[in-house]
Amino acid sequence: MKKIGLIGFGTIGRHLYEDLKNDAELAFVYARKRPEDADAARVWISTPEQLEAKCREGVDLVTECAVTKTVLTLAPIVLKYTDMLAFSITAFAEEGFQEQVGALCAEYHHTFYVPHGAILGLDGIFDGRRVLKSVTITTTKKPENLGRKDQARTVLYDGPTRGACRAYPRNVNVHAAVALAGLGFDRTRSRIVADPAALGNTHRIEIDAEGCHFAIDVLSTPVSGVTGAYTPISAASSVRRVLFRDGIVIA
Repeated sequence: MKKIGLIGFGTIGRHLYEDLKNDAELAFVYARKRPEDADAARVWISTPEQLEAKCREGVDLVTECAVTKTVLTLAPIVLKYTDMLAFSITAFAEEGFQEQVGALCAEYHHTFYVPHGAILGLDGIFDGRRVLKSVTITTTKKPENLGRKDQARTVLYDGPTRGACRAYPRNVNVHAAVALAGLGFDRTRSRIVADPAALGNTHRIEIDAEGCHFAIDVLSTPVSGVTGAYTPISAASSVRRVLFRDGIVIA
């Protein structure tokens, strides 16, 4: 049976645990607080030293669903021993981190997976990255989901994705994923909008490339804080594609 480690046990982490517990062995749960679930609590760890010990013992995949700082701190530990899949992709907006991860993967022969999370079309952006002319992603959320109290529709940010990741690290992981897949953090355009009338978390991706143009709209109802209802579902599918590559695989 495959062994998986979880970093973070919030909305996404708990969903992954429930989805995979009958098909994979939970090697550890890395979190600040002991999980309330008894089985998860039995494998709870909370320090980088404990994480390294667990990874050294052997685990097939470590999945992060916490915060950006966690990825920056723990990815260099994990990648020495195994593959990693992370949802806090805004970590890559930090100067030098992408190069560091690439070097670790090359040295230790492991892979860092970037899931599509709350959006669609990431594969198309990646496949066409050599012919891309422009990439824009606009995220619209209710003000309270952005930590604000705006009474009218307000554009909070419009500029390079690197700046959006620094300003709203917990809200724009989808922007970071789009940037990594396509034109990078400085050539991808991000727009963040607070709108009291928003029906949910909306992400609009607009692509202009040689020979084609496409736009994708995704609307996901928030289930807790910044996480939309679609994200945990797609998260579980992404992890399963990495762990269980057999039968018919959508590539």
